[in-house]
Amino acid sequence: MNAWRDYLPDLKGALTSFYQEQVKDTLETKTSEFKRLIEKNLALNLRTQQALIAVAVGIFLLLALALF
Repeated sequence: MNAWRDYLPDLKGALTSFYQEQVKDTLETKTSEFKRLIEKNLALNLRTQQALIAVAVGIFLLLALALF
């Protein structure tokens, strides 16, 4: 059985080196890029939500003024 191990390629080592050389840097770069985009999107959504609340309060006040 040990003789077969000598002839088989080192798949675990090959995958580890492939990950270290090519995938790891790209993965870390894309992760930080997506994190930045999500933070920017959350900030934009917060401003949009605040604007919608301000419009809703304004409409409510105008309707309340019209009723009284």
